[in-house]
Amino acid sequence: MALGSRPARTTHRRGRPWLFFAVAATLVVIAVNAALSARSPAPARQQAEQSYLDLALPAIAQSSQQGLDVNGVRAQALSLTPPIIANHINGILAQAQQTLTAVEKLNAPPSVKTAHALLIAAMDMRYAGTKALGQAIGTAMSGQPVDAGVQALAGVGLDYQAADRAYTLFQQAMPALSTPPPNSRWVTDAAAYTPATLAVFVASLRSEGSLAPVHAVSVVLLTTTPLPVNLQNGVQILPIAKQLSLQIVVADTGNQSERNLTVTATIAPSVIGPTQTVRDFVDLTPGQTRTVTLGGLRVLAGQPTTLTARIDAAPGETDLADNSKVVTFQMQ
Repeated sequence: MALGSRPARTTHRRGRPWLFFAVAATLVVIAVNAALSARSPAPARQQAEQSYLDLALPAIAQSSQQGLDVNGVRAQALSLTPPIIANHINGILAQAQQTLTAVEKLNAPPSVKTAHALLIAAMDMRYAGTKALGQAIGTAMSGQPVDAGVQALAGVGLDYQAADRAYTLFQQAMPALSTPPPNSRWVTDAAAYTPATLAVFVASLRSEGSLAPVHAVSVVLLTTTPLPVNLQNGVQILPIAKQLSLQIVVADTGNQSERNLTVTATIAPSVIGPTQTVRDFVDLTPGQTRTVTLGGLRVLAGQPTTLTARIDAAPGETDLADNSKVVTFQMQ
């Protein structure tokens, strides 16, 4: 009985290696398939993301060009007639609408849904801002108060800056790709949409629309060096310095060139007497702004001081309300 049982045991022992290798091979196949399954979505996802961006790039380039066109219209506005300005803006508006529509139609993969929404927001605000620009230019050139045109154009600036911020967030939300989204900005100079700058622009627009000669100049902005560090009861507090320097921005808001106008700055009191005055001379063309730097003013520390910046009236100018700015400060 014992001799008869050996072959069975031998056969059983020889079968075990085959079973082991079969199981091992199966496990290897499962592991390889699992690894391939785990890795395969990444290349496919990156390809989908890059494909999305490739389709978006033409619209982004178009939008960037539209921003340049808007800035070009504004830069040339004083030499264009109102109908031509309106035609230019309407053309840019139509293009911005087409760009927005093209972006909205893009099929964004799940991994860039948030970025895609930000891109749509940027294009939508650029379209809305351009539509508002046409209305703001109309307001600026109408008989409404200058402030109405300034506020309308300032709102356009806010729209464009918000759109630029949305586009920057789109860039940040996009995954890292071999070809990242390019930069796209419509507002390259935020100072262009400040109230002081816009007031000059609106006044110049109105003067250019007049057939009669208009002589008008103004002091747009006044800044000091050193700068104020505080404000107490309407008095600017400046740090003590040996001398006070000024940057005075003046502008020609009429439709005539002006030559050899005097820009003066006066403080009262001064170390050297009851008053001290410094001056320079400027030539201006319609719509032009210039910064005049004046220095050497010696201030009495610890005393309230009145500073007056003034540009002489142009020949024939009648409204002198904005020909000067006055501030009170104290060095301490």
